[in-house]
Amino acid sequence: MGTDYIFSKLLAGLSTLFSDKVAGITIHDISFSPEYLFSPKHKKNLFKWLDRLNKIEWPADDIDFGKLKIDFELWYYELGGDFIEFSYQKNYLIKPSEAAEQLGVSTVTLNKYIKQGMECLNNGSQNKIPKYAVELLRDPVYGVLMQMIGQKKKRMQQPPSERLGEIYKEIAEYQIKYGTETYQEAFSEYDGDEMDDPTDYNHWKDLVEESTEILKMAGGIARK
Repeated sequence: MGTDYIFSKLLAGLSTLFSDKVAGITIHDISFSPEYLFSPKHKKNLFKWLDRLNKIEWPADDIDFGKLKIDFELWYYELGGDFIEFSYQKNYLIKPSEAAEQLGVSTVTLNKYIKQGMECLNNGSQNKIPKYAVELLRDPVYGVLMQMIGQKKKRMQQPPSERLGEIYKEIAEYQIKYGTETYQEAFSEYDGDEMDDPTDYNHWKDLVEESTEILKMAGGIARK
């Protein structure tokens, strides 16, 4: 039982077993990385997914669906995939104002979460958020993983110059908010593990690292 079989079973399972939530899944074919396929990590992941398939309890709630979706997307990218997109049933999508109310935050704060990678779909005239994303954002581990995937998709779909413009704008907002040039200065007395809410610290740091990586790939000089 190989990678293709397990991946296909999971893809079919996500589409059919969660048909109350998922309308469809679009992916690009995977160019499997030989280096990853023959690695101990990949072998471990195959056994993990086999075990997980056997232990799934139905019907699954939003948080269980969200965790499975995030883990599947992460695995897809590890296998060498470059595009995966979920579409959802209309009744599984809510307005940003509803999501903000459920999370107990302002719409300004919710927009910040969306910029950081919370899943949000542009359905023409109005943005919509899948219900699982609200539940997942409350999870300290999977909330971060969802945002990481969101940022990865944004990087892959945007021209580097456009993404850099967005990054510099977000960094400028933090610089104004904290009155410093760098995140190291803003959080000089702390590290991420010592903060009650390390969101700004982590995101600012990630933005700087992302801009550095983009400029390196383009042969430019990283902005400090």
